[in-house]
Amino acid sequence: MVRLRLGDWSIQVEPSLLVLAAPRCDVERFQSPSEEPRSMPELRLERVPTLSTGQLLNPRYPTLGSYQVEGDLIRLACSQSVLAAELGLRAAFLLATVRQGGVLLHASSVAFSGRALVAVGPSGAGKSTFARLARLAGGALLSDEVVALLPDGRVLGTPFRSDPDLVGTAREALLGGLFSLVHASSESLEPLAPAAGVSLLLSQAFRAPADGLTQAELLQRVAGLASHFPAYRFSFRNHPEAGGFLRHWCEDHAAR
Repeated sequence: MVRLRLGDWSIQVEPSLLVLAAPRCDVERFQSPSEEPRSMPELRLERVPTLSTGQLLNPRYPTLGSYQVEGDLIRLACSQSVLAAELGLRAAFLLATVRQGGVLLHASSVAFSGRALVAVGPSGAGKSTFARLARLAGGALLSDEVVALLPDGRVLGTPFRSDPDLVGTAREALLGGLFSLVHASSESLEPLAPAAGVSLLLSQAFRAPADGLTQAELLQRVAGLASHFPAYRFSFRNHPEAGGFLRHWCEDHAAR
Protein backbone atom coordinates (compact mmCIF):
# COMPACT_ATOMS: atom_id res chain seq x y z
CA MET A 1 0.00 0.00 0.00
CA VAL A 2 1.09 3.57 -0.71
CA ARG A 3 0.52 6.07 2.09
CA LEU A 4 -0.69 9.53 1.03
CA ARG A 5 -1.03 12.52 3.33
CA LEU A 6 -3.76 15.15 3.33
CA GLY A 7 -3.49 17.65 6.16
CA ASP A 8 -3.57 15.76 9.46
CA TRP A 9 -4.82 12.49 7.95
CA SER A 10 -3.27 9.83 5.77
CA ILE A 11 -4.77 7.50 3.17
CA GLN A 12 -3.48 4.03 2.37
CA VAL A 13 -4.04 3.28 -1.33
CA GLU A 14 -3.34 0.21 -3.42
CA PRO A 15 -0.47 0.95 -5.86
CA SER A 16 -2.40 -0.50 -8.81
CA LEU A 17 -5.11 2.14 -8.34
CA LEU A 18 -2.54 4.95 -8.40
CA VAL A 19 -1.00 3.55 -11.58
CA LEU A 20 -4.44 3.46 -13.20
CA ALA A 21 -5.19 7.07 -12.14
CA ALA A 22 -1.73 8.40 -13.10
CA PRO A 23 -2.77 10.05 -16.41
CA ARG A 24 -5.08 12.42 -14.44
CA CYS A 25 -3.49 12.53 -10.98
CA ASP A 26 -0.05 13.42 -9.61
CA VAL A 27 0.43 11.91 -6.17
CA GLU A 28 4.19 12.22 -5.65
CA ARG A 29 4.09 15.27 -3.36
CA PHE A 30 1.49 13.58 -1.15
CA GLN A 31 3.42 10.38 -0.49
CA SER A 32 4.64 9.94 3.08
CA PRO A 33 8.10 8.46 3.71
CA SER A 34 7.91 4.86 4.88
CA GLU A 35 9.88 5.76 8.02
CA GLU A 36 7.48 8.57 9.04
CA PRO A 37 5.69 7.80 12.34
CA ARG A 38 2.11 6.63 11.78
CA SER A 39 0.45 8.54 14.59
CA MET A 40 -2.14 10.41 12.52
CA PRO A 41 -5.67 9.15 11.73
CA GLU A 42 -5.76 6.98 8.65
CA LEU A 43 -8.17 5.84 5.93
CA ARG A 44 -7.69 2.78 3.77
CA LEU A 45 -8.86 2.59 0.14
CA GLU A 46 -9.14 -0.98 -1.13
CA ARG A 47 -10.39 -2.37 -4.44
CA VAL A 48 -12.87 -5.24 -4.35
CA PRO A 49 -14.43 -7.23 -7.21
CA THR A 50 -18.03 -6.22 -6.50
CA LEU A 51 -20.26 -4.42 -4.00
CA SER A 52 -23.85 -5.35 -3.20
CA THR A 53 -24.59 -1.79 -2.04
CA GLY A 54 -22.72 1.48 -2.21
CA GLN A 55 -22.49 5.00 -3.57
CA LEU A 56 -22.02 5.38 -7.33
CA LEU A 57 -18.80 7.12 -8.34
CA ASN A 58 -20.81 9.05 -10.92
CA PRO A 59 -24.61 8.64 -11.10
CA ARG A 60 -24.57 9.57 -14.79
CA TYR A 61 -22.20 6.71 -15.60
CA PRO A 62 -23.03 3.78 -13.29
CA THR A 63 -20.67 1.41 -15.13
CA LEU A 64 -17.69 3.31 -13.68
CA GLY A 65 -18.35 1.62 -10.34
CA SER A 66 -19.23 2.38 -6.73
CA TYR A 67 -17.73 2.66 -3.27
CA GLN A 68 -18.77 1.87 0.28
CA VAL A 69 -17.54 3.43 3.54
CA GLU A 70 -17.30 1.33 6.68
CA GLY A 71 -15.48 3.14 9.47
CA ASP A 72 -12.00 3.99 8.19
CA LEU A 73 -12.22 1.54 5.28
CA ILE A 74 -13.37 2.53 1.80
CA ARG A 75 -14.20 -0.40 -0.47
CA LEU A 76 -14.04 0.46 -4.16
CA ALA A 77 -15.45 -1.62 -7.00
CA CYS A 78 -14.57 0.17 -10.23
CA SER A 79 -13.89 -0.41 -13.89
CA GLN A 80 -10.39 -0.43 -15.37
CA SER A 81 -10.69 3.17 -16.55
CA VAL A 82 -8.62 6.22 -15.66
CA LEU A 83 -11.74 8.19 -14.71
CA ALA A 84 -13.02 5.47 -12.39
CA ALA A 85 -9.67 5.32 -10.59
CA GLU A 86 -9.59 9.12 -10.27
CA LEU A 87 -13.12 9.23 -8.84
CA GLY A 88 -12.30 6.47 -6.37
CA LEU A 89 -9.26 8.38 -5.17
CA ARG A 90 -11.33 11.57 -4.98
CA ALA A 91 -13.87 9.81 -2.73
CA ALA A 92 -11.03 9.04 -0.31
CA PHE A 93 -9.78 12.65 -0.35
CA LEU A 94 -13.35 13.86 0.22
CA LEU A 95 -13.77 11.64 3.26
CA ALA A 96 -10.37 12.66 4.69
CA THR A 97 -11.32 16.33 4.25
CA VAL A 98 -14.74 15.95 5.86
CA ARG A 99 -13.30 14.12 8.87
CA GLN A 100 -10.93 17.02 9.46
CA GLY A 101 -13.90 19.38 9.63
CA GLY A 102 -13.21 20.78 6.18
CA VAL A 103 -14.83 21.26 2.80
CA LEU A 104 -13.63 19.88 -0.54
CA LEU A 105 -14.12 22.30 -3.44
CA HIS A 106 -14.09 22.37 -7.21
CA ALA A 107 -11.52 25.17 -7.22
CA SER A 108 -8.06 26.33 -8.24
CA SER A 109 -5.46 27.55 -5.77
CA VAL A 110 -2.03 29.17 -5.99
CA ALA A 111 0.22 30.46 -3.21
CA PHE A 112 2.45 33.50 -2.97
CA SER A 113 4.73 33.84 0.06
CA GLY A 114 2.87 31.02 1.81
CA ARG A 115 -0.58 32.59 1.31
CA ALA A 116 -3.11 30.71 -0.81
CA LEU A 117 -5.54 32.38 -3.19
CA VAL A 118 -8.51 30.14 -3.97
CA ALA A 119 -10.52 30.68 -7.16
CA VAL A 120 -13.92 28.97 -6.96
CA GLY A 121 -16.22 28.38 -9.91
CA PRO A 122 -17.72 25.94 -12.41
CA SER A 123 -15.92 24.63 -15.48
CA GLY A 124 -15.21 27.48 -17.87
CA ALA A 125 -15.02 30.16 -15.17
CA GLY A 126 -11.30 30.64 -15.75
CA LYS A 127 -9.74 28.61 -12.94
CA SER A 128 -7.03 27.09 -15.14
CA THR A 129 -6.24 30.49 -16.69
CA PHE A 130 -6.02 31.92 -13.16
CA ALA A 131 -3.58 29.14 -12.23
CA ARG A 132 -1.37 29.61 -15.30
CA LEU A 133 -1.15 33.39 -14.92
CA ALA A 134 -0.33 33.16 -11.22
CA ARG A 135 2.30 30.50 -11.86
CA LEU A 136 3.93 32.70 -14.51
CA ALA A 137 4.24 35.37 -11.81
CA GLY A 138 6.03 32.98 -9.46
CA GLY A 139 3.09 31.44 -7.62
CA ALA A 140 3.14 27.84 -6.38
CA LEU A 141 0.22 25.76 -7.65
CA LEU A 142 -1.71 23.65 -5.14
CA SER A 143 -4.28 22.38 -7.66
CA ASP A 144 -6.24 23.80 -10.58
CA GLU A 145 -9.12 21.38 -10.05
CA VAL A 146 -9.83 20.31 -6.46
CA VAL A 147 -8.72 21.86 -3.14
CA ALA A 148 -9.63 21.31 0.51
CA LEU A 149 -10.31 24.08 3.01
CA LEU A 150 -9.85 23.34 6.72
CA PRO A 151 -11.38 25.34 9.60
CA ASP A 152 -7.95 26.65 10.70
CA GLY A 153 -7.48 28.32 7.31
CA ARG A 154 -5.21 25.77 5.71
CA VAL A 155 -5.70 25.20 2.00
CA LEU A 156 -4.71 21.69 0.97
CA GLY A 157 -3.75 20.82 -2.57
CA THR A 158 -4.83 17.53 -4.12
CA PRO A 159 -3.42 15.30 -6.87
CA PHE A 160 -6.25 16.14 -9.28
CA ARG A 161 -5.76 18.39 -12.33
CA SER A 162 -7.65 19.45 -15.42
CA ASP A 163 -4.69 19.83 -17.81
CA PRO A 164 -1.38 17.95 -18.10
CA ASP A 165 0.71 21.14 -17.78
CA LEU A 166 -0.89 22.13 -14.47
CA VAL A 167 0.89 19.83 -12.04
CA GLY A 168 0.78 21.08 -8.46
CA THR A 169 3.99 21.87 -6.60
CA ALA A 170 2.75 22.96 -3.16
CA ARG A 171 0.95 20.70 -0.68
CA GLU A 172 -0.63 23.31 1.60
CA ALA A 173 -0.68 27.01 2.46
CA LEU A 174 -2.68 29.43 4.61
CA LEU A 175 -5.77 30.96 3.04
CA GLY A 176 -5.35 34.58 1.94
CA GLY A 177 -8.62 35.06 0.08
CA LEU A 178 -11.48 33.47 -1.88
CA PHE A 179 -12.02 34.63 -5.45
CA SER A 180 -14.96 34.65 -7.84
CA LEU A 181 -13.61 35.08 -11.38
CA VAL A 182 -14.83 37.53 -14.03
CA HIS A 183 -13.24 38.06 -17.44
CA ALA A 184 -12.64 41.78 -18.03
CA SER A 185 -10.42 44.30 -19.83
CA SER A 186 -8.37 45.17 -16.73
CA GLU A 187 -7.57 43.81 -13.26
CA SER A 188 -9.55 44.76 -10.17
CA LEU A 189 -10.69 43.26 -6.87
CA GLU A 190 -14.07 43.99 -5.35
CA PRO A 191 -14.83 42.76 -1.80
CA LEU A 192 -17.85 40.48 -1.48
CA ALA A 193 -20.22 40.28 1.47
CA PRO A 194 -19.93 37.13 3.64
CA ALA A 195 -23.30 35.92 2.29
CA ALA A 196 -21.89 36.03 -1.24
CA GLY A 197 -18.87 34.07 -0.01
CA VAL A 198 -21.17 31.41 1.43
CA SER A 199 -23.04 31.12 -1.87
CA LEU A 200 -19.77 30.91 -3.78
CA LEU A 201 -18.44 28.07 -1.64
CA LEU A 202 -21.71 26.14 -1.52
CA SER A 203 -22.02 26.21 -5.30
CA GLN A 204 -18.79 24.23 -5.76
CA ALA A 205 -18.54 22.09 -2.61
CA PHE A 206 -18.36 18.33 -3.13
CA ARG A 207 -20.82 16.32 -1.09
CA ALA A 208 -21.94 12.72 -1.34
CA PRO A 209 -24.26 10.74 0.98
CA ALA A 210 -21.40 8.44 1.93
CA ASP A 211 -19.37 11.25 3.52
CA GLY A 212 -21.83 11.56 6.42
CA LEU A 213 -22.11 15.33 6.03
CA THR A 214 -25.64 16.76 6.09
CA GLN A 215 -26.63 19.88 4.15
CA ALA A 216 -27.01 21.77 7.45
CA GLU A 217 -23.51 20.75 8.57
CA LEU A 218 -22.05 21.73 5.20
CA LEU A 219 -23.74 25.13 5.43
CA GLN A 220 -22.36 25.64 8.93
CA ARG A 221 -18.82 24.84 7.79
CA VAL A 222 -19.04 27.09 4.75
CA ALA A 223 -20.52 29.95 6.80
CA GLY A 224 -17.65 29.66 9.26
CA LEU A 225 -15.06 29.92 6.49
CA ALA A 226 -16.83 32.83 4.80
CA SER A 227 -17.06 34.76 8.09
CA HIS A 228 -13.34 34.43 8.86
CA PHE A 229 -11.77 34.75 5.41
CA PRO A 230 -12.45 37.51 2.86
CA ALA A 231 -14.02 36.88 -0.53
CA TYR A 232 -13.54 39.00 -3.65
CA ARG A 233 -14.72 39.34 -7.20
CA PHE A 234 -11.54 39.23 -9.30
CA SER A 235 -11.88 40.83 -12.74
CA PHE A 236 -8.93 40.01 -14.96
CA ARG A 237 -7.50 39.63 -18.45
CA ASN A 238 -5.80 36.58 -19.91
CA HIS A 239 -2.50 38.45 -19.72
CA PRO A 240 0.72 37.96 -17.70
CA GLU A 241 0.08 41.26 -15.90
CA ALA A 242 -2.91 39.64 -14.19
CA GLY A 243 -0.56 37.22 -12.44
CA GLY A 244 1.64 40.11 -11.35
CA PHE A 245 -1.44 41.88 -9.98
CA LEU A 246 -2.21 38.85 -7.79
CA ARG A 247 1.38 38.55 -6.57
CA HIS A 248 1.61 42.24 -5.61
CA TRP A 249 -1.78 42.13 -3.89
CA CYS A 250 -0.80 39.06 -1.89
CA GLU A 251 2.58 40.53 -0.89
CA ASP A 252 0.90 43.77 0.17
CA HIS A 253 -1.64 41.97 2.37
CA ALA A 254 1.00 39.65 3.86
CA ALA A 255 2.98 42.70 5.00
CA ARG A 256 0.04 44.18 6.93
